[in-house]
Amino acid sequence: MVNFYDVTLRDGNHAARHTLSAKFIADYCDIADKSGLWGVEVGHGNGIGASSFLVGKASTSDQVLLETARAHLGRVKLSVHLIPGFATIKKDIIPAINIGVDVFRVGTHVTEVDTARKHIEFISEHNKVCHGVMMMSHTVDARSQAAQAVELERFGAGAVIVMDSAGHFIPSDVRERIRSIKDSVGVAVGFHAHNNLEMGVANALMAIEEGAQIIDGSSMGLGAGSGNASLEAIIVNYRRSFVDDQELTPYLEMSQLVELECQDFLPRTTSSSIQSGNAGVFSGFAPQVRQISSEFGITQEELWQELGKRRLVAGQESMIREIAQDLMNL
Repeated sequence: MVNFYDVTLRDGNHAARHTLSAKFIADYCDIADKSGLWGVEVGHGNGIGASSFLVGKASTSDQVLLETARAHLGRVKLSVHLIPGFATIKKDIIPAINIGVDVFRVGTHVTEVDTARKHIEFISEHNKVCHGVMMMSHTVDARSQAAQAVELERFGAGAVIVMDSAGHFIPSDVRERIRSIKDSVGVAVGFHAHNNLEMGVANALMAIEEGAQIIDGSSMGLGAGSGNASLEAIIVNYRRSFVDDQELTPYLEMSQLVELECQDFLPRTTSSSIQSGNAGVFSGFAPQVRQISSEFGITQEELWQELGKRRLVAGQESMIREIAQDLMNL
């Protein structure tokens, strides 16, 4: 059985520059609750507790977004994403528990899962579903990632999620990752695709084929940079390729709502998304790369490749200028 997990109201908030309103959350959740989804993730693009001038100030607080979603989700689970450093137990996790959040996803860089231990243990002790999310998965090999997944399981995570944050994978990469992790852990394995190289849906389907039990998607692909794997496309292809157990209508209605209300934010494939995906870099850096490469007289491709070599992650935007200066001095 595959649990489909909707990140539109969290990852999509990146695309909307953290402006998704309580009304939009309510309207979307009303439809989502009639679908075959397992969970709906809600909040700031970088997760609860992340609203700031550094990564983007949200127009609506986590509390309002979560309370609104909770009031409009009955059957489908309410979920949040959180990153240690942005989110703290006292300020963010306890209030979310009190609001009635069902699922907590703790995300870290794939090489730094130990920073999630405190959060995972606390959430598990409070009998909430907790997943460990390995972001920027492409920056390590499959065996190393499997070892990190083992650690997340040891901390108490009930599932481990492979997040292709930079949209760098092709299906053969996904096959290798899912197989390696499933052979190493006893908990559910999930996959979260981005669409930089237009492989998001194909990668999600490969994950299903290899036995992943949790598959992320976003309506209309609404998400950071070039967007996520399109949820409605995943569902249509899942019905055709695996089993026809998902009613299409709610997914298409969610897609239509996003298309209508978020038309100015819909993702698309660009030269920057291709370059960032190929280099293995968060595509949200595109505005800075475009500006700084022009300012320093270097090509965007040169800068993307150097960012990839240095394995920059979201939140390290301030380093792009320094790296451009280094390139000029070579």
